[in-house]
Amino acid sequence: MNPIQRIMVAVDFSEISMRLVRYALDLSPKLKAEVHLVHVINQRDIEAIRKVAEVTSAISLPEQIEARREDLLGALGAILSELDAPPEVVGRHVTTGVPYEALISAIHNMDIDLLIMGTRGQGKFAGMLFGSTAARMLHKCPVPLLTLRNDW
Repeated sequence: MNPIQRIMVAVDFSEISMRLVRYALDLSPKLKAEVHLVHVINQRDIEAIRKVAEVTSAISLPEQIEARREDLLGALGAILSELDAPPEVVGRHVTTGVPYEALISAIHNMDIDLLIMGTRGQGKFAGMLFGSTAARMLHKCPVPLLTLRNDW
């Protein structure tokens, strides 16, 4: 088993996100590991912006995505600030795509050793209809995965 040197936290800004980040920050000194916060701008949101941009010149897809990315990086910084974590010791990343695919790509690109993410507990019915990023990650994650439920 390889030592855990880089921890990635999938942050979706749900209620549990703050607790996930706190957990990673508490765990990292014990493992002497870096922490990286990652948020994925969902591909379906990008497609919605693209459709609007196709019918009006008032919206530029690249500008909208970059503005959203900057806002989200600020929001990740705000989480760190609220937890009194120095932002310079934690990597903050915003990527785009299908969430589970983008997370797997980030794991490979950043050489991550452990992924921490929450589950929303939508139940079997919602999972059957829409799928679940956490469920897909359980099956496809190339590194150990620590999941925490919303009621944790």
